[in-house]
Amino acid sequence: MYLNTIQPSTLASCSRILIVTEERTIKEDLRISHALQNTDHSGSSSAPLAMAKQCNAAKPAAPPLDVVCSMNEKEALALVENALQTHKPFSLVIMDGRLLHGKDFRHTIKRLWQIQRDLHVVLHAVSQMESFEQIPLELGSNPHLLVLKFRLVPFEITQLIRTLATRHNAEQQSSHRNLSLNAQLLEVTSRFEDVSNRLRIEQDHRKQLEDKLCRNQRLETAGRFADAMAHFFNNYLTVIQGHLEIGQAAQNGNTNAPSSLNELLVATQRAAGVTAQFVAFNRREYLQPAPVHLGQIIDAQAALLQRAMGEQISIQVSHTPDLPCVMADLASLEQIIFNLLIHARDSMPEGGRLMIQTRQLTLSDAETASQMHPDATPGQYVAMVLSDTGRGMNPAEISRLFDASQLSPGQDGGADIALILVQGLVRLQGGWLHVSSVQEIGSEFSICLPVASGSIQAPATPGKKLLNSSSDDEATTILVVDDEDSVRQVMEYVLTSQGHKVLTAADANEAWAQWRSHSSIIKLAIVDVKLPGGVSGFDLEKALSNEDPTLPVIFTCGYSPTSLSNAKELKVGENFLPKPFGMVELLNIVGQALLLPARL
Repeated sequence: MYLNTIQPSTLASCSRILIVTEERTIKEDLRISHALQNTDHSGSSSAPLAMAKQCNAAKPAAPPLDVVCSMNEKEALALVENALQTHKPFSLVIMDGRLLHGKDFRHTIKRLWQIQRDLHVVLHAVSQMESFEQIPLELGSNPHLLVLKFRLVPFEITQLIRTLATRHNAEQQSSHRNLSLNAQLLEVTSRFEDVSNRLRIEQDHRKQLEDKLCRNQRLETAGRFADAMAHFFNNYLTVIQGHLEIGQAAQNGNTNAPSSLNELLVATQRAAGVTAQFVAFNRREYLQPAPVHLGQIIDAQAALLQRAMGEQISIQVSHTPDLPCVMADLASLEQIIFNLLIHARDSMPEGGRLMIQTRQLTLSDAETASQMHPDATPGQYVAMVLSDTGRGMNPAEISRLFDASQLSPGQDGGADIALILVQGLVRLQGGWLHVSSVQEIGSEFSICLPVASGSIQAPATPGKKLLNSSSDDEATTILVVDDEDSVRQVMEYVLTSQGHKVLTAADANEAWAQWRSHSSIIKLAIVDVKLPGGVSGFDLEKALSNEDPTLPVIFTCGYSPTSLSNAKELKVGENFLPKPFGMVELLNIVGQALLLPARL
């Protein structure tokens, strides 16, 4: 095995020279020449003898010269390889060209460099070789090669050794400097990598903490929002429960039953609207704004929440006549009013007065709008002002009121998650919110919403036309699949009251069994999307379509249609009946589905 790595040469301290020649006295001649060239011949000098001796004593002694002789090239190759293995490599090989005349000297020199890559080779006395001028080119112009035409004498060899030693020392010092710089660079790089790794770990840790904080804040938001929903549902359920009791009393001839049932229906519809608002918040989806009359919404909310505010708080409402409609999402608007009412109630623990006023506002130009509010733009608006007689807030508390980073549940003076939701919902409607307050006097919340453009038609009341009762020969068999017993019972009651025959199932397996037994008479299937047992309503519809592609299927679900992962397009009123639904909606969509061409 040959070590081709560069080994440290020792010309400066102990020069090992290999001479390939037949001259037997060359070794002794080189030692004498080396000693003479390193002797101080100062000649006559005017300096005192003691000074000369002192100078000579201070001058370092010449390094010893280690000369090894070889008679042929094969022995020389063996000596170079052995010296490298014993960690005493040669620094210079001087070869007499006359010994290599007629031989493949090029292979010999290349072989020397294979053993020791940094070995200096001097080839002299090559005048008898053919084309000796091409030797350096043929050997690759190696900087470690010197080719001389004539034979070297001992004096010239000694001079050559000294020159190579000086050159080697310079190269070694430069190499040491480079190694030192490389070591420093590696150290700096290592430190930089350590700092970079620590920074990356800290960034990852910070990101994890931020993600955790966001999750906690969203959970807290959902919790506070769910608490607000509980207020809504407690009031709506109170209305529903009370009017149901009135409906029960109607059996004894109570004349208030019709109006009570109407109030029950309105309360149920509002509860459904709040549910849609909660689903929209949870999935970051919001309904499309529509023209609504703000005064009517306020009147309905105030009347409903008067009992929730308590007997110690009175609500006073006043509207400007002929108030135009605003563009807003009805459920979001109800949530805005509710949250502001609850905030006002909490600021008046000992009771007080809540005033709600509406008026029309016109911003003629950008300058007027900017003076009104940073979010305002020129146009027509309807302003809703809610004023309470509570404890009020100082400027610092107002500045922190909508700052999510200042959330402090259960503490005064921090951000209020309900008001943050109000601000976000108002901005979604294209409006803005302004707060002013005086301590111990009260607070005023002003909300401005854009006026609806164009002529606004009053929303049409859904038709109350029911399907005519069918005769026995026109009765239709309908398969109803829902996991809620009460839902199946209501749907079965409504459909059978119109003369239809109803088959029910609680899951996909029961539905499939009903289909196997009555597939020839089933004309329509109403299937809930969310079914137990791992088989969804969409899966059941595919199985039924494979059996009968002409069978109409109506899907029902209490979730938002956009949250259902299915390629089938759902259209409300055509093939999708969202929960909660009433008798009219159920009968209308069933009647429309049965109007489809009869099955072959």
